[in-house]
Amino acid sequence: MKFNFKTYLKHTYKTELVYLAVIVALYFYDKNNIIFLLFFPFSFIQGYYRYQYKLTQTEKLKARGLTEEDIDNISFVKKWEHSRKRGMWSYCIIDGGFIFGLAISLITSIAWLIFKGKDMHTLLAEPGDMFAFIGYNYIIGAGIAVIIFRMKWKYNEKRFVRLTDPLADNYFAKDYQDI
Repeated sequence: MKFNFKTYLKHTYKTELVYLAVIVALYFYDKNNIIFLLFFPFSFIQGYYRYQYKLTQTEKLKARGLTEEDIDNISFVKKWEHSRKRGMWSYCIIDGGFIFGLAISLITSIAWLIFKGKDMHTLLAEPGDMFAFIGYNYIIGAGIAVIIFRMKWKYNEKRFVRLTDPLADNYFAKDYQDI
């Protein structure tokens, strides 16, 4: 299979344009700090190689007669078996609170700055203020993420049972008859 750059752009151009717009907005918001502009090329290149890898894996599995949906389901079952072994709270706290919570804390930090109407440099001028700002936003983000991942656990568990248990359709039909 031949990978070409045009195919990658065709499938990801909308996402890349949104990402570039966010990067440029951060660049202008932070008084032309060039560090934000350096993120885009690295992300773009990484995305291109991930896209190539995904296409390679898809072609290998399609050669065995599997569809894209089958490939996604197999990938989900493998990942979810690993997550299930670790346990629900480990999944919620580590994957949700620590990892996803970091991303949410970035969003809450930006929201905090916008609603407060303060500049990042004045808000973070004192070390105590900086650590409090980071700490509060991380705690808020981690809390939100744990709640989201707790709900996601139930959804993923139902999907896993449906994909691995041949009698799962009857099991879930019983749940929804009561509604």
